[in-house]
Amino acid sequence: MVQPPAQDAFEALDWIVSRHVHEYLDVAGRPVGEGRAAAFQQVPTEMQSCPYAGSRYHHAKPMNLTALQRMPDWPQVLTILSWLSQRHRTAHKTEVATYDDLAQVTGAGVFLADFLVLRRHHSLRSHEIPLLISGLYKVCLGFQLAYLPERYSGETTGILPDPAGFYAYLEENELLIGEAEVCAGSPAMITQAYDAITGRHSVAEQALPAACADLEIDWEQFDVFADHAGEMWRELVLFAMQAPQFLPELADELLPPDVQQRLNTCLERRGTELLAGQSGLVVEIARAAQAYGADPPLLTPEPGADPGSLGADVLAWLHRVAAPEMRTHAPVVAQALQAQLAAYDSYEASVMAGVNEHLHWILRALGLDASSAPLTPSALSHVCGRTLRDWSDPSW
Repeated sequence: MVQPPAQDAFEALDWIVSRHVHEYLDVAGRPVGEGRAAAFQQVPTEMQSCPYAGSRYHHAKPMNLTALQRMPDWPQVLTILSWLSQRHRTAHKTEVATYDDLAQVTGAGVFLADFLVLRRHHSLRSHEIPLLISGLYKVCLGFQLAYLPERYSGETTGILPDPAGFYAYLEENELLIGEAEVCAGSPAMITQAYDAITGRHSVAEQALPAACADLEIDWEQFDVFADHAGEMWRELVLFAMQAPQFLPELADELLPPDVQQRLNTCLERRGTELLAGQSGLVVEIARAAQAYGADPPLLTPEPGADPGSLGADVLAWLHRVAAPEMRTHAPVVAQALQAQLAAYDSYEASVMAGVNEHLHWILRALGLDASSAPLTPSALSHVCGRTLRDWSDPSW
């Protein structure tokens, strides 16, 4: 079902992280998200065995021939990729040379579809998205899977290879093979797109395809939207990846070993249950990054962090599930847990401050009211399905 455009901060957050734009149809009737969209099941699609040499050649998973055939004029796609790269280089006064640069330029290509649907002025409805925009979306979305471990391990200074080296990297890591199908872009298309993204061509705004002029894009406001949407995504993925660091564990010599073991068993079971039950695209990207070897940096508590509400929630839960142990040892357990979980409260507060700041600028860039009350940590539970904040929720 097509989701109505966002009107406030929570709806904007949900739209961006849930990728509701996948269900919107372009002017040819294809879903923007292709196989990622529920609407994909309702459109005729020809799949075929992949003819390209390399890891995809006659793979058991097919390629989406219809999506490839419905791509817009390829030189126009390369032109707008070069334009986005040029805007990034001008704004950041740097070349597109690192993993993070690549992610930001291709992220802009992804978020352009969102911007055109969500903006207050001249917003696009389903069936109105030009082929140029939907084609750009598909190309850039594929590039977002590149260098996941480097991007989420803080190693954003690595130097990108040349186009041939990048294609070899994709082959070596089997990134051209998705869950249900293989990439439909030819080797030449992939290396040409990478060449455009990494800034080897200059483009004047007057040289953009006519479709861009017809869309009346405010590029300055779009830059604000794309930068904040991309950074918010990155921070949310890191939040999902770093959650296990905050799982509470008792290690206090004042607790008898058998009591400590029983309480830690309860804490471990509950924490594992909560994190295993997380869901959503943010969590999927976090898990994919970890599967590829991403190792986010360990977080250190801020000095003097005050005990927060999560510690009280976990203590109340322990009183219910381990009443005999807590009747005798509650003061020691409370002191040990409050210090640990205050670090989570502090981190969660910093993440929410960042999310609210990004949403403020996102709404302003869209021409929407940015004066709504800040979102609370329940928004993180919505994004991730659940968080440690839901520890005492009996429905989990």
